[in-house]
Amino acid sequence: MPRRIAYFIPLLIGLGLIITIAAAVYSDGEHYSQKARLEVFYKLSTVRSSLENSLNARLQLAKAIKSFIMHTPTVDETTFSGFTDRLLSDVSGVRRVLYAVNNEITLVYPAREASKTIGLNLKRDFMRTIRDLAVRVEKTRKPQLSQPVKTSEFSRLIVSATPVPLPAENNSGQQWGVVLVFMDADSLMRDIKDGQGAASLDVALREPGERPGSSIMLHGKGRVFTMAPVIMNIPIPGNYWQVGAVPAGGWPDSPNRNMIMYGGGAAAATATFLLFTLVFLLLKGIREREKYRYLIQNAKSIIIRFDLSAHITFSNEYADRFFGFEPGELVGRPLVGTILPEKSLEGEPSKRLINRMLDNPDMHIFHENICTRKNGELVWVSWANRAVRDRDGNTVEMLSVGTDITDRKIMEDARKQSERQYRLLAENVTDIILGLDADRRYTFVSPSDEALRGFPRYETLGRHISDFLTPQSTRIFDDATDDLISRITIGELPPTATLDLEFLCSDDTTVWLETQFGLLLNDDAELIGMQGVARDISDRKRAEMLRDDMERIVKHDLKTPLGAVVGLPGEIRRMGPLSSVQTDMLATIEDAGENMLSLINRSLDLFKMESGSYHLYRTPVNVLATVEAIKNETRAIIREKGISVGIEIPEGTEDKPFTINVEEPLFRSMIANLVLNALQASPDGGAVTISLSSDPMTTITIRNQGEVPMDMREIFFEKYTSSRNGGGTGLGTYSARLIARTHGGDITVDTSVPDETSVTVTLPV
Repeated sequence: MPRRIAYFIPLLIGLGLIITIAAAVYSDGEHYSQKARLEVFYKLSTVRSSLENSLNARLQLAKAIKSFIMHTPTVDETTFSGFTDRLLSDVSGVRRVLYAVNNEITLVYPAREASKTIGLNLKRDFMRTIRDLAVRVEKTRKPQLSQPVKTSEFSRLIVSATPVPLPAENNSGQQWGVVLVFMDADSLMRDIKDGQGAASLDVALREPGERPGSSIMLHGKGRVFTMAPVIMNIPIPGNYWQVGAVPAGGWPDSPNRNMIMYGGGAAAATATFLLFTLVFLLLKGIREREKYRYLIQNAKSIIIRFDLSAHITFSNEYADRFFGFEPGELVGRPLVGTILPEKSLEGEPSKRLINRMLDNPDMHIFHENICTRKNGELVWVSWANRAVRDRDGNTVEMLSVGTDITDRKIMEDARKQSERQYRLLAENVTDIILGLDADRRYTFVSPSDEALRGFPRYETLGRHISDFLTPQSTRIFDDATDDLISRITIGELPPTATLDLEFLCSDDTTVWLETQFGLLLNDDAELIGMQGVARDISDRKRAEMLRDDMERIVKHDLKTPLGAVVGLPGEIRRMGPLSSVQTDMLATIEDAGENMLSLINRSLDLFKMESGSYHLYRTPVNVLATVEAIKNETRAIIREKGISVGIEIPEGTEDKPFTINVEEPLFRSMIANLVLNALQASPDGGAVTISLSSDPMTTITIRNQGEVPMDMREIFFEKYTSSRNGGGTGLGTYSARLIARTHGGDITVDTSVPDETSVTVTLPV
């Protein structure tokens, strides 16, 4: 935390600089503002004087007329007009002068307006402003000045009213007259614009009101009084005016403001950045040193330094703990005799190794040797060495970083021993051990392969396994391998497959090997290769072929006598009358012969299909009708077990025939076998569903309740395979798959759904 506080120092200094700059900007602004206000004050004084002089000249006119009337109360219109005319010779902007006694007009200037003005009453016949002005004069008996009155679109008037005391007549008491001077307001305000210095100012004139915001603007814009103007008061009769002024366009900023603000800001930012960088670099150096020290002391590696005399000058804490010493106890001790034994396992003195390392450090950057702990225990350490040199490039010390490799050495020794044992086993076992990569090329083959097939190992390694298989065995191997890989993609454990494969020999003969293959996967479940063990089963295969030949011969020879067994019962019926018992016996003999002949023909057909020589006789077959017929034939077992059988077809095909080009007897036999298996495997009261589809291949899926036993799943379609309690010859699923493949299709079994088995037949349309 204290180090983090150091980062605030540049920020605080920068903040202080910013405050100083702000104060300088404010001080300069105040100084410039005072100077500007003083200049405005001088100019406004001139404007004010001009306005006061103009106004006073007009007001003096009223006072002169007042004095004249007081000395000559009985003045007539002609004398009044002449006197007033002479007074106005030096005063401009006066439109009219009226004199009223007891609010009634008696004298008028100019005389041409006398006929329509004399006799009018101030409180009754004039505009409200004049009436109010007359009331104020009568009440205060002091001169009054009205606000500007707009008389037309282009002119405004200001009216001054001056009371005139008159001598009483007939002892009626004091009488009063009023002199009204109508002044042109625009002419008066023009003096403001024409005043010296007014061109550089925005000047406004107002009459203050009794309440804030009630002032009346007489000239200029009201916003002038919101801009901190210089204000001067101008006294007028009964009130006062305020004239305010600001420089045209508003108060300007100091010309030094931007220079002080931006220049000072840049200087403050630069100083702050430099200070921050300095603090950062200083703290970074401290952190790096501490980090380096922490890494050295807490590294899970042995770090030591020793001088030219092979004495330890530094060791980290891990080195001390590893060799069984207290912290710092290794420093100053000789390297040889403390952590290095006097001699290596080969008998070489350890001092000789140290001397060679010091003489030529670049030739001994890495090495491994055995070390000893304080308690005498021997350990293996892998060292990485680097020379520590002075400015002249001379070696002054050696820095060595060691890693404990004792466990690795033990494992390497165990691995070497295991490899020797494995190689000894592989080279002497009679079975063939082989390895393939992901592309199915040989990576290993045991010597027994050369002894059996005659190919030298160097001719086998690197070649594809299909180079040594017959075409039919190649297809079998590829299909099985693809099936294993597909099972990996759905998350199964690496499966294995056992295949009977026919391999080629170097003398152009073949040998049958029962080969068990397993997949090799990496940590990401990706295929990296295959391993297999093969055993010679040529003798067994020859025995099986001999048995098959014997079976074919026997079956072929049996067909001749069976002809008599099948044909004679019909001849006997034609020869003479028979009893019912004899007729039944002949029917039994005839049925048995027909069944025997059917079995023999089927067996021969299976052999032809196995050998690939069977010729199909395809005809259009209605699949739905065939399934319905098989359902009727198995009605007995359906009724006995209480099984419900359902047939599913695609929507919209209810009224269309579901046909396929197949050999009808074989197709019927295949479906009948699969349906019968499903019925037999289903529990009592279960359900069997037969689903048909034809996009793009014809697919027939038969689902039943109940699972295929685990020991049957891998060999479900193999020959002579049947469940323990299912009975049968074990040829049903085998012959069904053989028939499907003969038609160019296939059969698969799916047991992924618990308590359910699905057998799917796929055939080309």
